[in-house]
Amino acid sequence: MKRAFLSLYLLIVLATLGLGWALDQLWSAYQAEHPTQAPGAVLAEVLQHSSTGRPLDQTRSLVHRLAQEGQTDVRLVPLSDISGEAIKQRLQAGESLSFEDANGNLYHYRKLAEHPQVIIIGEVTPDASRRFEALLALLFYGALAAVVFFWLWPLTRDLNRLEQQAEALGRNPETAVMELQGHSAAQRLAQAFNQMARRIRDLLRSQREMTHAVSHELRTPLARMKFALEMADTNSDPQTLRNRLQSLKADVTEMDQLVNQLLHYARFEQQPSLHLTPGDMPGLLQDLWQRLSGHLEHPPRLYLHTAPHPPAVTCDWPLMERALHNLLQNALRYARERVDITLTTAADGTEVQVEDDGPGIPEEERERIFESFVRLRDAPELHSAGFGLGLAIVHRVMQWHHGTVRVDTATTGGARFTLHWPTAPQGGA
Repeated sequence: MKRAFLSLYLLIVLATLGLGWALDQLWSAYQAEHPTQAPGAVLAEVLQHSSTGRPLDQTRSLVHRLAQEGQTDVRLVPLSDISGEAIKQRLQAGESLSFEDANGNLYHYRKLAEHPQVIIIGEVTPDASRRFEALLALLFYGALAAVVFFWLWPLTRDLNRLEQQAEALGRNPETAVMELQGHSAAQRLAQAFNQMARRIRDLLRSQREMTHAVSHELRTPLARMKFALEMADTNSDPQTLRNRLQSLKADVTEMDQLVNQLLHYARFEQQPSLHLTPGDMPGLLQDLWQRLSGHLEHPPRLYLHTAPHPPAVTCDWPLMERALHNLLQNALRYARERVDITLTTAADGTEVQVEDDGPGIPEEERERIFESFVRLRDAPELHSAGFGLGLAIVHRVMQWHHGTVRVDTATTGGARFTLHWPTAPQGGA
């Protein structure tokens, strides 16, 4: 808005100055070729001199005769009838004054030398001068309109393109983003539109993935529950019924976990305002490990690698805790004997690496595992618990911190996830 206002304002000011100068030059050239005469001023001077030494009645009769003959608009009025004290004083001092009315007609004022009377003589501006003045005015306003039009035309063109793009987006969410030139007044609007379009595509894609995942994940436990209920109807053995009830309870638990995961993931669809504060990252990692591995009979061993006295780490701690929770949960699920966590702090940011000695992640799968509802196709059945949302949340949290997450092969042969975010992520509160 400021940019568009300033550019239009400066354009109008410069155009007005330029056009005013050009039209002034045209008017000066016209006056040089068609010098304007002021016979009224000469006549007022003559009448003023001729009234000297004569009675006022003679001068009034002469003015009346000139007015009757229609040669010119001439009047004799008392000085007291003239409005404006400053004008009266100037006339009293013997000045000859000229004024122009709204129609461009010129009037000359001159006070009689020996009487408190003022001669007023009017003369009509020649039609040629009027026409030329009108032409100059038309040129001025027409040129100013043309300047404003050529400023507005690119803006109107870009807004029309945005309108067409919005209609196309309504018909097809996969419509390509809109590109405008950097100097366009609608550039920021186009960027906001493209961001909105990408967000809409992401939401629709996430909705499709969620619908597919929910239908797929619910189909299996529902089929098992239906089978267990049918078997319970045909079998009255108490032990068999207890087994069926246990199976139903497990399926209900699985469905409840899916619903909870979906609700938790839905909260990450909208980017929050980051509340960045410094804190103790090694302490958080130790606490998360205790909470996640405390109930396991034979958990893998944790190796935490940090500097002797690491500095405080700045981040949004609830969001970062969720991201690290998901990574450690995956490491516990796949690790055989050990999990290594390395914390590195530097001037440009913070880096956390989580490694396990599990089977690792195939290279062709490393890009897609951060998408929603994606699980490895060759994951063992024992490790297939989960719904493919944990790493998608990690990826989103790092995006909000303007950081990155990547996966490669650990020195122990398993997977190594690396989180890196700047010391002061943009957009923090």
